[in-house]
Amino acid sequence: MGMPVRSVRRRYLWVHFETDTILDEALINMLIEGKVRSLYGVTGLVEMNYKQIEFLPENSEVIIRCNHDRLNEMRTTLASVTEIDGNPCRVDVKLVSGTIKTLRSKMS
Repeated sequence: MGMPVRSVRRRYLWVHFETDTILDEALINMLIEGKVRSLYGVTGLVEMNYKQIEFLPENSEVIIRCNHDRLNEMRTTLASVTEIDGNPCRVDVKLVSGTIKTLRSKMS
C-alpha cells in the first residue's frame, strides 16, 4: 500500500481593512488577486491558492485562505495594499490559524 496522501495545509487569515471606501466581496477579491498577480505573477496566484472564505461588511473584515507555505507572500501582498479606489487603505492581519474553526473561536 502507498503512503497516505496529506491534504494541502492551509492557513486562514482574519483581515481588517481600514479605509473610507465601501467594500464588497468582489472589490476585495479583485484587489487581492490583482496584487498577488502583480507581485508574484499567475504562478504565484496558483501556488498561493488564495480564496475568500467570508466577508464581514459591518467591520470591513474578511476571512481568507491560502496555502501554508505561501503565508509570508500573502502577508506581503496584504501589506502592499495602500489604497482602494483612490482612498488610502491600511490592511491588518489580526489573526492566522491552521483551521477555520480555531480562527472563529479566537475571533469571538
